[in-house]
Amino acid sequence: MCRRFSSSPSEGCGCGGDKEVESWLELRQIDRENLEDLRAIQLGPPDRPVRLGDIASFQVIRRADQIARENRKVRVAVNATYEGKDWQSTQKQITALMDSFDLPPGYTWSYDDKIIQQGEENQQMGINFLLALVLVYLAMASLFESVAQPFAILFSIPFALPGAAWLLAATRTPFNLMAQIGLLMLIGIVVKNGIVLLDHMNQLRRAGLGRDEAILQAGRDRLRAVLMTALTAIVGLIPLALGRSTLGGDVYYYPLARTVIGGLASSTLLTLIVLPYINLGVEAAARWVRDLWRASDPAAPPQTTRVPGTADFDTTGVRTAS
Repeated sequence: MCRRFSSSPSEGCGCGGDKEVESWLELRQIDRENLEDLRAIQLGPPDRPVRLGDIASFQVIRRADQIARENRKVRVAVNATYEGKDWQSTQKQITALMDSFDLPPGYTWSYDDKIIQQGEENQQMGINFLLALVLVYLAMASLFESVAQPFAILFSIPFALPGAAWLLAATRTPFNLMAQIGLLMLIGIVVKNGIVLLDHMNQLRRAGLGRDEAILQAGRDRLRAVLMTALTAIVGLIPLALGRSTLGGDVYYYPLARTVIGGLASSTLLTLIVLPYINLGVEAAARWVRDLWRASDPAAPPQTTRVPGTADFDTTGVRTAS
């Protein structure tokens, strides 16, 4: 019968013949509170005891409680919280600092998956904004049967930025992914008011009203509809803007709601006041480009110049019946 133990004082196995029995031994807590207690442990027969401290050396070594691995490589994570406003410049400083370290061979560093994913999401959101603008423009071009007037309505989209930025700053709401989704939603919401206003103005101008009279009349006729649709949308988003509803436990909805509320409030007011004059400027620019194009061809016969929703004008500027 023999007994052999591993280097741990509390683990071993007994063997006898062809059998092996695993056994666990553990000292009492009062006998292993410090190194002196371990050194005083007696081994051997009672008549010739040997202290463990006489035949073994002890050394305290700090080690990790657990070892994390990723792709079969040991991984150590350093967590921190950034509460500033300029993350891009801070990230560049962190990158420069980490690159300055002379890491041993085989050691590398990288950002967490969430930070990498956030950068990819920002790039993808920029593509989504461009795609949304193109699709909205194509839809309006088919509605107005014009390539000029949709540009005027697209200029109303920036009207949402002052209100959204002000409300986010006033409530100290971060401009995160949910706020960007709110801006993406505003592209479709803001142009709706512009479409309603300009379409009615075009109808009035085709009915014979002058330019200024059509602008004033369209504003009076569509003021109630525009304000009611904007107000109902804002009121419906107030509970979401004040609440703390989350997506998956770590993504809050309130930045989206506050972005839409602020952007919709400012865009509604500016659309009613500024958009008609932007439309006039776009029409004038389109008329000038057409006249310049036709003037470049001296063999071309005189043709009438028509702006969608306006009366006809010939090349001499005399008004004709439409």
